[in-house]
Amino acid sequence: MPMQTMSTVMCLYPGIYTPGIPSGYLSHEVEYLANKSPPSNYGSDITNNAYIMNLNSFGGYIDGCALKSQYNDTNNALLDSNPSACGHLVNHDTLKNNVKILSFAWDEVLKERSRHDDAEIALENTKENAYYSIPNERRADGTPWYYDSTMNKLVSFTKSNQSQKHCLYHPMENKLVCGAALILTKSVCKGEELLLDYGLNKPYPAWAKDWYN
Repeated sequence: MPMQTMSTVMCLYPGIYTPGIPSGYLSHEVEYLANKSPPSNYGSDITNNAYIMNLNSFGGYIDGCALKSQYNDTNNALLDSNPSACGHLVNHDTLKNNVKILSFAWDEVLKERSRHDDAEIALENTKENAYYSIPNERRADGTPWYYDSTMNKLVSFTKSNQSQKHCLYHPMENKLVCGAALILTKSVCKGEELLLDYGLNKPYPAWAKDWYN
């Protein structure tokens, strides 16, 4: 049977990216408030959300359940536009896992792509209406992000325009949107299930304590 080899990107993890605390701050200078109001329909307790993907390389996390919450999307446009954006469907297995998470910044990915485009395509990508469809967005729900004790200031996320189309990204815009890809750690055969070690720490959240091992 045909096989996919190690390091192959298998799918993307969709959702809204909540940035971590900006670099340069010490832990005693700021209080990270984003976790107290996750951008999803699970209420204020982030431990109830089984679709949080932490991005250790960049800080912050992607909420895989948040896009419909922010944009009131009533159809399956996300997967229609990005059929590879199905990483939130990958199940857990501590021992038999065959994929791992690779986080990245979308602007770096698109810059790299533009280096390989010919001059005519590169020119098109600088035009005002040249947008890429990506499965991630930066959080923009107006909720608190962090409290800066040095400046005695509450910093909140900006509020997005609900009329704008979701998941559109222009290579000339600097939105600092991060994404995550699931890449193979071992070769798999066609039809083989992808499995990820969720890497949860004790005490396990309520949604995982009955089955996680």
